[in-house]
Amino acid sequence: MREFIRNALKRQKLQQLCVNTALSNFVAYAVGSFVMVLTTYHSVERRALKNLFGILPRKEVVVHRLPEWLEWALAVFLGYLVMEFVRYIIRNNKYLLLGDGAERDKSRDNGEEPTITR
Repeated sequence: MREFIRNALKRQKLQQLCVNTALSNFVAYAVGSFVMVLTTYHSVERRALKNLFGILPRKEVVVHRLPEWLEWALAVFLGYLVMEFVRYIIRNNKYLLLGDGAERDKSRDNGEEPTITR
C-alpha cells in the first residue's frame, strides 16, 4: 500500500495532473465565454419616458439572443465537451505524455505486454 501511494504521489505525476487540469479548465472557460459573447450584444436604449424622451443620457443595455438559461446551459455544455476533448488529446498524444506515459510506450514497442502489479 505504501509503495502504491508513493508511486501515485510522485512529483512528476502531480505536476502532470495539475498542468492537464489547468489547461483543460482554461480552454473550457474560454469556450464558455465565447458562447456568451456570441449570444449577446450591446445596444443603446430607445427614447422613452424613463429617459425623458432623450433628454437624459441613454443607457447601454445587454440584449440576449437566446433566453439566459439556454445561454448558460449551452456555455456549460460546450465548455464541458471541450474540456473532455482536451483531456483526451493530452492523454492519447504520445508527444504530450510526460514520464510514465513514455515508459509505457517503450514497453509496447519491444513487443512486451504491459503488466499490472498489485
